[in-house]
Amino acid sequence: MNPKRFARLKSALSRRQPDLTVLMDQVNKSHNFSAILRNCDAAGVLEVHVVPPADGLDLHHGTSAGTKKWVGINRHSGVANAIAEVKE
Repeated sequence: MNPKRFARLKSALSRRQPDLTVLMDQVNKSHNFSAILRNCDAAGVLEVHVVPPADGLDLHHGTSAGTKKWVGINRHSGVANAIAEVKE
């Protein structure tokens, strides 16, 4: 790996935000879900918490593989459960 690439990777890793938490509650359009994940990835968010809609829409369909590689997705049955887990 050349020094320029190494410096770029090091810079990107230093901008990650492990203390920023995102909770999505019943986002019912997959393109909105994907857009939020892409923005989380760009902002350096390490994981998101998701309460899926009641109709069971597959929110992961169409999400870029690169984003799913860097942003962890935690599914919850309700907002209260998600908040309790985030507070732990």
